[in-house]
Amino acid sequence: MKFKLADNLYTKYSSEKKFKKFLIKIKLKRPVKNLYVVTVPLYEAGIMEIYNYNELLQPFYRKQKRVISILGISKTRDEAKELVCDILEDTYSTQGNADIKTYFGLGSI
Repeated sequence: MKFKLADNLYTKYSSEKKFKKFLIKIKLKRPVKNLYVVTVPLYEAGIMEIYNYNELLQPFYRKQKRVISILGISKTRDEAKELVCDILEDTYSTQGNADIKTYFGLGSI
């Protein structure tokens, strides 16, 4: 398993220092308390999914040979839901559809 952070990563963090700290921990695959991530669906069922970041560090996900594309990070599940709404609104206003893979330049991931 490998994490890929979107170039235009969405977040609800106001502190740049704290945000960068979390990005480093994600790249190093270290556990983080109270971190939720918005990802493209892992099994092509839906538009986006919300996970507690630490769940993705479990052996089930670590053993998988796939790239997990992270589109947004937040402190709570409710903030992650807001991020999903923000991403969908931006995608629809930019493209006129809900194709988030094209919006984030992910192609066929």
